[in-house]
Amino acid sequence: MFSKADVARCGGRGRPGCGQLVRWTTTEAGKPLAVNLAPDLEGNTAVWGDVHGVLRSRRVTKVRPLDPWEKLMMPHAATCKGPARRRRIDPPPRSTSPPPPPRPQPRAGELYDRLGVTSTAAQDDIKKAYRRLARQLHPDLNPDPAAAERFKKVTEAYDALSDPRRRSTYDVTGRTPRPR
Repeated sequence: MFSKADVARCGGRGRPGCGQLVRWTTTEAGKPLAVNLAPDLEGNTAVWGDVHGVLRSRRVTKVRPLDPWEKLMMPHAATCKGPARRRRIDPPPRSTSPPPPPRPQPRAGELYDRLGVTSTAAQDDIKKAYRRLARQLHPDLNPDPAAAERFKKVTEAYDALSDPRRRSTYDVTGRTPRPR
């Protein structure tokens, strides 16, 4: 009637427990119930195997006594001693290297200043300002290293302000939103 497949440890299946071996059954309500391994004459739970090999259980009462095909078992909750004490595991030591420095955020409104427009500028005005600055600062047209660095900042500002969703995020938070 019983198979080794029904046996598991108390505390298995994501529950805290004592670690003893028990049989897992399914109650008439569909809930899992652990019972002790051996049949017990003082128990109050009837256990039987259904046609699919699943262990089923129910409470034995005067109205519905033990049937001949059932075994009387003791629910493990009645004899469980509680969760087994586990040895404390210390967390791994922290890294001694310092965390990377935070990415510097431009001050609020700086992206508009980089392009030379106001915060109320239309999308067309932002696009025109970017194209004008790109013609002046592009590394292929201007060999100055400072111009190349300024071109990167202007491009970053344009990327953030040309997308309406990222621009509204910038207007609300004052921080450069991450590219998508």
